[in-house]
Amino acid sequence: MATVSKGWLRQAGTCMLDLLFPSSCLACDAEIEKVADGADLCEPCRSQLTCSTGPVCKQCASRVPEIPGDVAECGHCREDKLRFDRALAWGQYEGLLRELLMKMKGDRSERMARMFSRMLLAEFSEQLTADKFDAVVAVPMHPWRRFKRGTNSPAVMAKTLGHQLGVPFLRRPLARRNSFTQKGLTRTARFRSMRNEIWSRAGYHLGAFRVLLIDDILTTGATCSEAARALKQAGAAEVTVLVVGRTSTN
Repeated sequence: MATVSKGWLRQAGTCMLDLLFPSSCLACDAEIEKVADGADLCEPCRSQLTCSTGPVCKQCASRVPEIPGDVAECGHCREDKLRFDRALAWGQYEGLLRELLMKMKGDRSERMARMFSRMLLAEFSEQLTADKFDAVVAVPMHPWRRFKRGTNSPAVMAKTLGHQLGVPFLRRPLARRNSFTQKGLTRTARFRSMRNEIWSRAGYHLGAFRVLLIDDILTTGATCSEAARALKQAGAAEVTVLVVGRTSTN
């Protein structure tokens, strides 16, 4: 009875807060009711966000031409040695999705990161559950960048997804050497700049773990590849990358 009463009180309190302080759209600030997949967006803004459709590369999730009977693989993945095993991306990094992901980087309320976690789960729940991951990990952020932004959205998403999937979230298994941005760098320069920039911390031994690696955006895959390398050096058997946005060119 006590458990039921507490649950009822919690639900009543939540409903009262929703009445007193209605949710606002994270894109345009209009008052909203949450849509089916948990996005804190009004209907007009939510309609501007669509999941990726059509064939994508089986490893890096970039768009590829549709060729009947052919296994999807992009030209870059035939040449590069990406260390992660596959990637899943919610949508293309363009339009409103791009604007929201840029805004999320400085969203100290962390509402946007939690919203994208729910959207990722709504889209990929069947695949993520079937894969039976042993751990969820975020691509590491340098402490200085974390201090400047006031938030670490990949870590928030990783923690939220781990809780939703019932998979342990490893808080700090990886460390990052520098806080530089890769914006404006060529593909080759991005891979060169990330070489040996991420490593596994002492004490983390991932004995044949299947790891779900979370980031916000995937461009060339250089950062996620370096993180996957470090995870595999720590013993991980397989690394799947899950991101919200995938750039259309890499």
